[in-house]
Amino acid sequence: MENARILIVEDDPDYAVWLELALQQIGVGDISKVQDGEEAFRLTESTTEFDLIICDWMMPKMDGIEFLKRYREKVSTSMFLILTVKSGLEDAFEATQAGASNYLVKPLTAEMLQEQVVSMLR
Repeated sequence: MENARILIVEDDPDYAVWLELALQQIGVGDISKVQDGEEAFRLTESTTEFDLIICDWMMPKMDGIEFLKRYREKVSTSMFLILTVKSGLEDAFEATQAGASNYLVKPLTAEMLQEQVVSMLR
């Protein structure tokens, strides 16, 4: 896990810190954080590919699904985990159709996040 490059895209700064701490507990050392899809897209244009992007769905400026679609136009290999309060089957379908590797519904526990990240990065 320590060599994994992870990007957190989350508009709630406290939640972003919580996500970062949960990742650090499983040994992830290279974590970047941004607060919206526009900032995430700019970052991914200027840096090398991330192993995993953990992205909130509902954010200002550019939501997580729009960022995911634009990101997938240029990078298809990174794992992409959408986090959202949306729990409908059609929402999960929309996320996977846009290119999400997986989808977790908030609120979630640190253990749920950690298990999912470990599984995705194997």
